[in-house]
Formats: sequence, structure tokens, C-alpha cells
Amino acid sequence: MSECIEVYQVRVLGEGDWIAAVEACRLCRIELEVVMELADLGLVSPRGGAPPDWQVPAGALPRLALAGRLIQDLGVNVSGAVLAIELLERQRLLQRQLEQLERLTQD
Repeated sequence: MSECIEVYQVRVLGEGDWIAAVEACRLCRIELEVVMELADLGLVSPRGGAPPDWQVPAGALPRLALAGRLIQDLGVNVSGAVLAIELLERQRLLQRQLEQLERLTQD
């Protein structure tokens, strides 16, 4: 009896990497039109000519995935998704700053 083994090659994307917008759409389960709206609202900064040829920063994938979940699962519109993401990111930043201040006062 022979076994079939599949081998995958994985590359971890970093902050300096870019990914095709259509691939980002597939990974994040959103439509290219949504990415276009998110770009218009400043949530992502793609590069390239026409939207089908765009590339987005790999670091934007979590934002795109969250936007997709907010839009699809909760029925939030694109503007609301951008606002929610910006507020969540601001909250995380403030939380980190608070934790740093608490560490400084404990020393």
C-alpha cells in the first residue's frame, strides 16, 4: 500500500512584503470592490495601476480580514468597519501605553 504525501512550501510574510489584492481578497473572504472602498477610506494603501493589479501590504491582511468579518457577519457597512477597526487599534495602542506606564511606576 503506497501513501501519498503532500508537501507545501510556506513563506511567512513580513511588514515589508506585498500581496496581490485579488489574493488578499481570497484569503480574507472579501470582494475587490470592498478593498477599493477600504482604500478610498484610508484603511489600506494599495500600490499599482488598476484595482485588479493592485498589491496590498502584507501587514494589512489582519485589517482586511477583520473588515470582512464585520461586514459579512455583523452587517456593518464599509465606513462603519473602518471606524470600528481604527477605534480598536487606538484602544490597543492606549492599552500598551498604559501597561508601559504601569511598569515604569512599579520600578
